[in-house]
Order: sequence, then structure tokens, then C-alpha cells
Amino acid sequence: MTVDLDKHIVAPGGGEKLHWGGPAAGGVTILVDPTNTGETSLCVLTQTLEPGAMVPPHHHEKAEQVLFVVSGRGAIALGDRNVDVAPGATVHVPRRTLHGITNTGDEPLTILEATSPPGFQEIFREMHRLSEPTLEDIANIGAQHDINMQSNDDS
Repeated sequence: MTVDLDKHIVAPGGGEKLHWGGPAAGGVTILVDPTNTGETSLCVLTQTLEPGAMVPPHHHEKAEQVLFVVSGRGAIALGDRNVDVAPGATVHVPRRTLHGITNTGDEPLTILEATSPPGFQEIFREMHRLSEPTLEDIANIGAQHDINMQSNDDS
């Protein structure tokens, strides 16, 4: 089998770069997913949150994730717990588990994420197209991509 190295090896600084502002200000670099790599059963990306930015509490109906903190400081909500995280921390998020991330530091928080199965990364492409998505925009986009945001009545 011949492997297309341009699709399967991402050089430093490579990948599909997406950015946005708003309450989830930051961006992602998609490294591995069906769009960029071809057939795959996972998505791997780095997500960076600016200081004070957050990924609102949500869960994936079908996907599970592994989050590895690369740099910065933050808090990760997992189920009914909040945990402070620093570089080197690894968090496994089982499917259907409520989780969210907040950058509590004064520098960008960067997390390497692996998610299986892929599909949720499409929310990032849509957020990038909006440029300044609101929390309502994120919830509406998420509902189309296996992501269920926690509403104020979900406690």
C-alpha cells in the first residue's frame, strides 16, 4: 500500500488553521480528520483558547475525547466536577459526559484533542466562517454536529 505522505504527515506549523472571536475566542488546527486525511475513525486537532475564553458545557452523543493540555492553565468541567489543569494533564471524556473548558490563565491555553468518531470538528469550520460566533450560534451549530450544549435549565 502506498501512503500519501502529504496527507498523513503534518509538518510543524501545518494543518488546517481556523480562528474566531467571541466568548470562545481562539482557534483550532485540524491535524487529522476525514476532510484532510481521508478515511479515518478519529479527529486530532489542537485547540487554543484566549485568556478568559471558554468552551461552554456540552456533551457528544456518540463521540469520546482525550484532551491533553499542552500549554497554559485552565479549568475543565467533567460531569459535576471542575478540575484545574496545567501542561501535561490528560483528561478522558467518555461519550455523553458533560464537559467544558475555561482558560483561567493570562496566556493562551492549548489542548491537543483526539476524538472518535470524527464529525464534531465541523462546528469549528462553521465558527470560523462566522468569525464572531455567540454562545447561541455555537449551540445551534453544535446541535447539527453531535454536540448538545447545556442550557440554563439543565442542572
